Amino acid sequence: MRTLWMWLLLSASGSVFGQQDDEAALALADRAETQPSAQRACLEYAEAAATDTTYSDGAASSSGGRTSFNIRCDDALAPQWRAVFSDRIDYFFERGGSGEVVNTLKEAYLSWRDGGTQLVDVGRVNVREGVGFAYNPTDYFRANAIRTVISIDPNTLRDERLGTLMARSQTLWSSGSLTAILAPKVGAEPNDSSFSPDFGATNGQSRWLVVLSQRLTDALQPQLSLTGTEHQSPQAGLNLTYLLNRATVAYLEWSGGRSPSNLALSGYGPSVSSDTSFYSRLSTGVTYTTSFKLSVTLEYEYDGAAPDENEWWMARSGPLATYVQYREFAANQAELATRQNIFAYAHWDDVVIPHLGLTAFARYDPLDQSHVTWAEARYYWPHVDIALQWQRNAGDATSDLAPWPKRQSWLALVGYYF
Repeated sequence: MRTLWMWLLLSASGSVFGQQDDEAALALADRAETQPSAQRACLEYAEAAATDTTYSDGAASSSGGRTSFNIRCDDALAPQWRAVFSDRIDYFFERGGSGEVVNTLKEAYLSWRDGGTQLVDVGRVNVREGVGFAYNPTDYFRANAIRTVISIDPNTLRDERLGTLMARSQTLWSSGSLTAILAPKVGAEPNDSSFSPDFGATNGQSRWLVVLSQRLTDALQPQLSLTGTEHQSPQAGLNLTYLLNRATVAYLEWSGGRSPSNLALSGYGPSVSSDTSFYSRLSTGVTYTTSFKLSVTLEYEYDGAAPDENEWWMARSGPLATYVQYREFAANQAELATRQNIFAYAHWDDVVIPHLGLTAFARYDPLDQSHVTWAEARYYWPHVDIALQWQRNAGDATSDLAPWPKRQSWLALVGYYF
């Protein structure tokens, strides 16, 4: 730990800080005693982080870190026009190694509203669909959208990603909305250059999406969606939330359609059939919130296109190169690597003392009994956050949630809201 804190101090001196959550500054403004940035067009957040990682293969622990800067601007250009820009730049380094700069252009679009019920957005937009907490099968623009993983917290993964170049039209009424999206093909391959907008990752194929949301009662508002991608069958989606009581919300997110299996789509090998079948994907759970600011979520996740027990054993015991190829595909597509996962999440604000927050989650794979555990303690002032994060992977070398050889890591950070 002494080494970790030394690297934190070194990275903080003479470096800019970075961003963990695209909306963190807004959340901070809500919880601060004063709100000096509430009326500003641009919100900036900087962060410095230091890491210490241990391994299970006998290798020595390693230290490193990152410095980052995030900006989000949302400003009116005229009575009916506004512009939105969101970007994050990270500098990653390892002790004794070279550094790497990665820029993530999250959003850059123009928005028009007729003053009432019609909205049109054109440009790079980060569309986040789905009511599931950690797995979102109806979040159809999530594939290939993460350039860098700065945290495995599901909220961060959803926010800190590339948007998609698109045209989006929305029609609003008092009890619902209708959204139509068209995202054209721009590039064929992802580009990992430091400052590339990486349109080949998010716009590698032409896609469309239609979403209908309609409130039926105060406690029930379903959302229906239909999406299509060139050379693939349409996929249908359903999002449903229901208020069980004042403290408990149940949710269900489902997507289904015909497609090859995930193994076949990854190009795993000739032994895997490329025939299409109807597959369902599901995320369902319940969230309970107490009167003392503790919120707990339990979620069940299912991906019918992922390997079953026999297919997973075949993948793990086969050539390592094809196994890694499949794992990279599943990660890039934000799909489950196996058929089922169980996820539990808890967040508690003002723990014991004001401004201290605790967050923790665990993900478990019942197929190979692997699991990952993550926790964070964060204390915040009006403009400054400090946090300590911990992560541990448990399982066999080729299991789902314990990627070899990384076993445990610590991260300490300090952030500043301008």
